[in-house]
Amino acid sequence: MDMFEYYGYFAEETRSDRLIEAENRIIDSLFDRYLPGSGDLLDSSAGLGRNAFRLANLGYNVTAGDLIMDHVEAIRSNPEADKLKATYCSAAHRLSAFENESFDAVITLGSMYHMRTKAERESLVKESLRVLRPNGIFAFSYMSPMAMTFGQYFNAMRSYKTQDRMKAYRKLANVEKTHVCDMFHGMTLEEMTDISREYGLKILTVASTYGLLYDMADEIEAMSEEEYEAFVKCQINCSEDPVVARYCMRGLFIAQKRELDLFD
Repeated sequence: MDMFEYYGYFAEETRSDRLIEAENRIIDSLFDRYLPGSGDLLDSSAGLGRNAFRLANLGYNVTAGDLIMDHVEAIRSNPEADKLKATYCSAAHRLSAFENESFDAVITLGSMYHMRTKAERESLVKESLRVLRPNGIFAFSYMSPMAMTFGQYFNAMRSYKTQDRMKAYRKLANVEKTHVCDMFHGMTLEEMTDISREYGLKILTVASTYGLLYDMADEIEAMSEEEYEAFVKCQINCSEDPVVARYCMRGLFIAQKRELDLFD
């Protein structure tokens, strides 16, 4: 299944369950804390525009793009479309339409963990930093290898035919070795550190936005409003703990582009 089939089949952008709501609230809290507060912002993986419209309403000059044309058309047909500075259709690592140092912040949620090769991930970082002004903020979402491992382990345990289970365990072993599963790449904290050192980034935070909770969706949906609010508060409060960030299903990396001097 490729990315276009995935977003069409699972309707990821239109999900409205409590886990997605909690993730959005965590992302909002992190953006409110670490983004600059104003200026020109590029959302290069805008999806249906949820973050783009929210940030535009907060006063940012938002340019929103996405690889999937259906998403871009949905953004353009949104009643609030005129609040965005511009929209476009392109991959997050192909930003040739923009000049160097055009933005005060660049965010890309969803693209990095679909790039399974190091060359693609480096291209996304290079292009994002090229269009980012010195001291600007760069943020991307990631998936952890541990979450992928758990997911494949659950698949293996659910298999009731011996042959299917053996295939699932072989796939599990491959995921553990490569950090690649189907169309997803799992990024370790060590890889994020290496990226930061290589490209002169100052890490502001690495935080969990969606924990290892995908098998608890029914229990979370059954919570009372009071229980759910306590659950979300707990997720926000512990999201930046390094252990939580390392083992979460999805997380958010936020860094600042340093203004290099002659000695860098």
